[in-house]
Amino acid sequence: MPSERLSLQRILPRWRAILLLAVILLGLVVVLARDTELQWRQAHELRVQGRMRYLQSRPLPAARGVIYGSNGDALAVNVPAVTIWTDPRIFNAHRKDWNKVAQALNLSPDELTARVRSGGSGFAYILRQVPPQLGRTLDALHVPGIYVQKTSRTYYPLGAVTTPLLGLVHLDHQGAAGLEMGYNSWLSGKAGREKVLVDGQGEVLHLLGARQAPVPGHDLHLTINPQIQYWAYMTLLAAQQHFGATEGSAVVMNVQTGQILAMASVPSCNPNARGSCGDPMDYVNNAVHQAFEPGSVMKPFMVAAALETGSIQPDQRFNVSHCLPVGGFCIRDDVVHHELNVAHILKYSSDIGAAKIALRTPAQAIYDMYRAAGYGKEPDLGFAGGTGGVLPPPQTWDKARHATIALGYGVSVTTLQLAEGYAAIANGGYHVAPTLIAGQPTQRVRIMPAAIAAHLRHWLEGVCAANGTGILAAIPGYAVAGKTGTANLANGKDGFLKNKTNATFVGFAPGFAPKLVMAVTLRGSTRYWNFGGVESAPVFRVTMRHALEELNIAPRWCGGKACASKENHITATQAEIWAEGGGN
Repeated sequence: MPSERLSLQRILPRWRAILLLAVILLGLVVVLARDTELQWRQAHELRVQGRMRYLQSRPLPAARGVIYGSNGDALAVNVPAVTIWTDPRIFNAHRKDWNKVAQALNLSPDELTARVRSGGSGFAYILRQVPPQLGRTLDALHVPGIYVQKTSRTYYPLGAVTTPLLGLVHLDHQGAAGLEMGYNSWLSGKAGREKVLVDGQGEVLHLLGARQAPVPGHDLHLTINPQIQYWAYMTLLAAQQHFGATEGSAVVMNVQTGQILAMASVPSCNPNARGSCGDPMDYVNNAVHQAFEPGSVMKPFMVAAALETGSIQPDQRFNVSHCLPVGGFCIRDDVVHHELNVAHILKYSSDIGAAKIALRTPAQAIYDMYRAAGYGKEPDLGFAGGTGGVLPPPQTWDKARHATIALGYGVSVTTLQLAEGYAAIANGGYHVAPTLIAGQPTQRVRIMPAAIAAHLRHWLEGVCAANGTGILAAIPGYAVAGKTGTANLANGKDGFLKNKTNATFVGFAPGFAPKLVMAVTLRGSTRYWNFGGVESAPVFRVTMRHALEELNIAPRWCGGKACASKENHITATQAEIWAEGGGN
């Protein structure tokens, strides 16, 4: 045994023990140095990085304001939704679960992969503003790196009925079109923030006290009546499809207050269906954004200017049997008449008679009447990009323009402006500024004497009676007054397209004590008799009848039932002929 110990001491020399001890001491020094560096020099940086990984500040979305109709029904409301996002740094480590995640979210594996790669290294949206059920399905999978955040989305109870009017909202809760965009600063809220402690998989462990609560947006109360809006849209849509019009619009307005009860446009789209509103033309509010040559609906304002200046007398008669040469052209009527008074010039929509009256009236007077009625002025309703149309100054009118502007050519207007202008005829001569927001004061300015407005109301009732061009606007039991307008679309080569028109009707009811005015326009129609009296007048009739019923405006009673038309023997063919000015 002693000899073995001696042998072992010879095998392990002393210097090797010293070397081992030195290595151990050096290791301790390195560890202590690194610990000192981490504890003192890099302490702040490491704490920041730790907070970045485990202490997060997450947004708290603010609820957008609700848009209400005049009856208190919501037209745009917030509903629960979820946003699904991922942290690719964590999610990429669990690729074996991607197929079941894609299946739960109704995505293909390729779609999921593309969306994960579309974001940054630490964040990527997968789905935004989707139903909460998808979030619950995903949570049940317990896949690290993909998260569900509660939010909300805007839901429109009337769908396509109100899209061009209300507009759309981006995924970030900001208005993208219509009133949603025009009143975005009022409707949108202020997002909040919250601090949370998460684990290495990104799951929330603890909600910390530091929190900035979200501030919801303000509600918006409109003058729109949802029932009248519905009928205006559905009837307009049916007419557009029947006559092959490219677009159309309708406005219903209270003639005394200027409150807009309906503003409908076609085409439209359902904003509640994902991907439905991809074409911007489907949510353009044609009532305020589309100006057009209106045709004969401008004649009553020219007649008002003529009467006010004394250029004509109410009972004056005009020979309209021959065409009227003006500026190298000859103005003609669709149907030959002989001698017509002012009432019949409006009833049969005689271009010859209207041109003769216009040429007797100073251009400045006609221009001033148009401007006073609201033509040539941009709307002040909160719509971005609304147009005022085109109204050339009178000093630029030569004889031809003087005559044709009175016929609704060489001037462009919007459907809203037509309703606005005719309201002044209906209410006794006052221009009332249109309003869409409930509670706004009425702004009234007299633009024509009450006697002239009374004459026009009486004459325009004749337009909607037998032989008148607006016979298809007549509503049994109600006196209806209005005017048709048909203008061929310009072809861009100083001429007009023969088979495409702007077909317009503007009217009010009840004629003896008007409460409502409605303007209807269909543009670019190509099928059937595409005239204002045939296309647009029936839209007025159906919508106005429902509007009068909705507002409890009673018909006139003849005995025990509503008064019927005196011309009960009118056939559909006769009605169409009269709608073209054919008379008997």
